[in-house]
Amino acid sequence: MFQSIVNHSKTIISAVVIGVIITLLTTLILDYIYAETGPDEHHQPSDIAGSKAIPQLWSHHKILNMNAAECSNKGKTTLSNMKFTQVVQNDNYVYGNLSGNRAAIKCVALENKAFVYLAVAGRNVEDVEQLRNQIAWAF
Repeated sequence: MFQSIVNHSKTIISAVVIGVIITLLTTLILDYIYAETGPDEHHQPSDIAGSKAIPQLWSHHKILNMNAAECSNKGKTTLSNMKFTQVVQNDNYVYGNLSGNRAAIKCVALENKAFVYLAVAGRNVEDVEQLRNQIAWAF
C-alpha cells in the first residue's frame, strides 16, 4: 500500500514539474518574441485580426521510447538538418533560429522514457505551424 502511494506521488510530482517546465519555456519564447518585435501600442483592435506581426506560438508534446539525452540529441540533429542557425544544446534543452522564427525543444526524463515538449514562435502563422509540424514529425 505504501509503495503504491509513493509511486502515485511520483507520477503527480512529475506531471507538475512538466507543467512548470512548459510554462517557463512558453514564457521564455514569448519574451524573446517581445524583445525582437518590441511593444506595438499603435494597433487598434480592428487592426489586430489581419496583422501578420502578432507573435504566433505553436507547440507539441509527446512521450518517446528513448531517454532524455537521446531525445535532446535528436532535437539538435533535427534543428541542424532543417538549417536552423545558432543551434544550442544545453543538457536536455535545445533551441535555434530560422528566418525570424525560434524553436525550442525540452526533453524530460520520465522513468524509462522521455517527455518531449517543443515550441516554435514567430510572426507568420503558416511558417510557425509548418516548422512545428516538421520538428514534431522528426520525433
